[in-house]
Amino acid sequence: MDESLTTLAMTGATTIMSAMATSAWAAARAGTIRLFRRSEPEDQRALEVRLDREAVLVRQEPDPDSARGDLVGGWRLQLVALLREHPEAEAEIRALVASVGAQLPSEERTSWIQEVFATGHGMAFGAQGGNITVNHTPAVPQPTPARDGNSD
Repeated sequence: MDESLTTLAMTGATTIMSAMATSAWAAARAGTIRLFRRSEPEDQRALEVRLDREAVLVRQEPDPDSARGDLVGGWRLQLVALLREHPEAEAEIRALVASVGAQLPSEERTSWIQEVFATGHGMAFGAQGGNITVNHTPAVPQPTPARDGNSD
């Protein structure tokens, strides 16, 4: 899958989770259900139950941001799977991110801090509520000491 779509899935998941237990939750919930309308009816009901259950967990958690952060990975995987099966959903996810992101209370748009690191030849991607940061630093080859054949 294209890395930009993987990053979009992360942005979508972060935006949806950022909206939990905020005034933007109704819009995020409805938009998420619309995204997954392609699934079977029983899957749709399970999705609604999952969203509602997780929203309750976030509301009950003493540290809602931590709870949201714990949920992001699972939703990223769901959005990646959706994009693999239905690439046309990309525009809908982008619209959901923009719409919900604009409705988030200002403290939810600015309160998440994320550190992303890559080592070796890796790439690091960070996504928070519609803001995507891509950092890529290619590895610099280190010189190898010359061997002269002597083993002093």
